[in-house]
Amino acid sequence: MTILERPSKATTTRNRWLGLGLGTAGFVVFFFWTYLFGLHVHWGNADLLRGLLQGSDMAHGNVLLNHWFSGSDSYWAVDSYLFALGVLAFGTKIVVAHYVAAFVWAGVIVVAATVATTGLRRGQYWAAVATVVITLGLPSGLFASFLSASMTHIATALVVLLAFLGLSQGRFGWRWCAAVTMLAAGLLSDPLIVAYGIVPTLIVGVFDSIRSRKWLTGLSTASASVASIVLAVVVRTIADHLGTYQIVPGTSSAPLIQMLHNVRALLPDSLALLGLGRRFSASHVPWELELFRVFGALTIAAGLAVGLACLLLNLISGQPRVNVQGMAARSEASFRLNDLLVLGTVGVVVTYVALRADAGGLRYLPVGVVFASILGAMLVGQMVGLLALSRLKYLTAGLAMILLGNAACAGFFLSRPSPVSPFPLLSNFLVSHHLERGVGDYWSSAPITAYSSGKVTVRQVVPSSQGGISPYLVLAKSTWYFGKFQFLVYDVSTLTGRLIREAPGFPFADVDRTYREGPFRIVVWRHATSMAALARGGP
Repeated sequence: MTILERPSKATTTRNRWLGLGLGTAGFVVFFFWTYLFGLHVHWGNADLLRGLLQGSDMAHGNVLLNHWFSGSDSYWAVDSYLFALGVLAFGTKIVVAHYVAAFVWAGVIVVAATVATTGLRRGQYWAAVATVVITLGLPSGLFASFLSASMTHIATALVVLLAFLGLSQGRFGWRWCAAVTMLAAGLLSDPLIVAYGIVPTLIVGVFDSIRSRKWLTGLSTASASVASIVLAVVVRTIADHLGTYQIVPGTSSAPLIQMLHNVRALLPDSLALLGLGRRFSASHVPWELELFRVFGALTIAAGLAVGLACLLLNLISGQPRVNVQGMAARSEASFRLNDLLVLGTVGVVVTYVALRADAGGLRYLPVGVVFASILGAMLVGQMVGLLALSRLKYLTAGLAMILLGNAACAGFFLSRPSPVSPFPLLSNFLVSHHLERGVGDYWSSAPITAYSSGKVTVRQVVPSSQGGISPYLVLAKSTWYFGKFQFLVYDVSTLTGRLIREAPGFPFADVDRTYREGPFRIVVWRHATSMAALARGGP
């Protein structure tokens, strides 16, 4: 493009406002769309619902989560603050969990489209957007179950993508400051951001300096990772001085034999998230429609391959990558985003292999699918720029057909009945019997408290060494256990519930009556009992 062809300042400003308007409209549409997906996901998981309890505590003034015990993945500086805002707006209601999850997922889609379309124009732009919508906006049921869950790593992915956008220009300024803040907030919430964003940022900065043979070229990018760590340490030190949550031992690395198994499971698990492979029939979608999901798998694989080649391109020679055939239309920001996403995906794979201990370890993989989907969308957009005008109509028709096919798959998923949680009925039962304060097994306590909107508080316990029960201070608050408790509730279908029932001191105090409500057993004691007495197994 010559100087005469450059858009005027007014045109640039108009395009920015247009992009902002389209992004806002898209966010609103996807918020309602992802909210519908969330309604089809079972929300009885204590790990996921703790955000509502933490957010409620923060909304009532405990912004540093003092007296809480959490794992290293506290999600304090990201997810918990979103929950606090939700509680302030709507109260301590289960719907807030759906709102927060939909907000984060919609944000991921919009920001992913922004990253994928960087430097693209017209047809390229819309082809990349369509690809993002297909892979992230119309996912398989399994992938949707992760994307629509709060207090996982999806909000971390959103923070990382925003940081990547801030660093895409490769210079200091307010965007750099925003990126550092995002990375620091992520580090205070989820240590996996080290692999997802902080280390990739450092490496890309070093690579930029190597390519240009000038160390100053990559200084802004590389220094962002260091600055974010320093900022996070400073904030954590101040929070510790004022009083904040304590970190309890968390996930350890998998043994070597498990890591080897994880390497073999990487491809099948990735295909499962995309609606293919060994969990092919789990979504109850006709296989003829599921075949449309092959497009997502192919674009992700091709995007990763091309993205990795682009990362390594001219690293030794130091020549600009735009000199390579097919790269001339790309901007420096697009190259830098490509590099960050490739290394971020590699970081996700490393954490998956190193930490996955069982089938539940699949939760480490969705962030990588998000990053790789963006790489695939970037590639599709670039390919459109290389096609002759006479062939664009065929590509447009093909993308439209694939979009409709994936929409039909999503329609089948949404047409299924929403899962019914047993906790609303159980909460109503407890309220109707004036049972307002009790203890229970881990997997029942937080859901009962959340579904009752705080009308009933159940605190998690485990069998104690003294023959009774004691507080289970993981994802819990120590001040919960003051005062006396009326009842014990446990789920006989879970291991934690059976351990309580089989504990030597069970039922831990004189029993007035026992109720059965589905798989739950509710032991009402004759007199309200303190935790100290329950720990001894008697009054």
